[in-house]
Amino acid sequence: MDAPKPKLCHEKIDMRKPKVYHKDGMNTIGFQQTYFSCDIKTGFGEETLHFFMKKIHDALAAGNFKGTSAYDFSVASLIHQLYTVCDYYPEITILKLNDTCIMELNKWLAMRTGAFDWSHAHNYVKGLHRTSEDLNKEDNLKTCIKRVLKFDLHKANITELEVLEQADCIITSALLEVISQDQNDYTKNFQSIMKLLKPGGLLILLGCLNASYYKVGKDTYHVFTYDECFLRQKLADEGFNIDSCEVLDRKIQSDLTDYKQFIVITAIKENMLSRLR
Repeated sequence: MDAPKPKLCHEKIDMRKPKVYHKDGMNTIGFQQTYFSCDIKTGFGEETLHFFMKKIHDALAAGNFKGTSAYDFSVASLIHQLYTVCDYYPEITILKLNDTCIMELNKWLAMRTGAFDWSHAHNYVKGLHRTSEDLNKEDNLKTCIKRVLKFDLHKANITELEVLEQADCIITSALLEVISQDQNDYTKNFQSIMKLLKPGGLLILLGCLNASYYKVGKDTYHVFTYDECFLRQKLADEGFNIDSCEVLDRKIQSDLTDYKQFIVITAIKENMLSRLR
């Protein structure tokens, strides 16, 4: 009888296991073309761009929030969430988990060949201002982006080289759910980012509710599944007062991802000393 063949290492790998955004890398341009363009083949742009941009615009246009500095923690190389933010927080630092995203952002900032075309987002935000003035919101945004830095939430100083002061505003778009494996992981990641927000500062959180995966090309990626109740409770537990919350039910029919709703929350970080009194 022949001896049994030894198992090869690659036989132990579960090829069905979803990839993880910050560990396995991702085709950034492919992701943005699929979910954040106005490509009629996928149709996501109406939800992923217009809903988010309008709700951010409405929240800030009310005039209750203003400051100097803002930090953006968002998936891929997204910038559409910042078109209105830069009118109220003129010094923006963008923080990314990988070099590919930084490279793509620098392409867009320098108007290099191959940069993702955000003109559809630019034109949409101009329409929100309801003016005939020829606003160049893209140039304004580029002027306000002061730094693009790489970060790692597992390090005491997340940027290693630069020590970040607390900001007046933090924006995070679809990032926490793709880098967190479970509730405990989400909490740790949330706390690591929110340490950088001043007491009284504004959090703008954009997310996907009840999602478990998304696809980029042939690759399937993990998403931590949570609902609106979880998010509201998390904000309360971490000392945030919700100012506004808007939810959009999914309309797009596609097996590229399984989110049920989009959510936009603005919340104020409490002064923890006053909270203890």
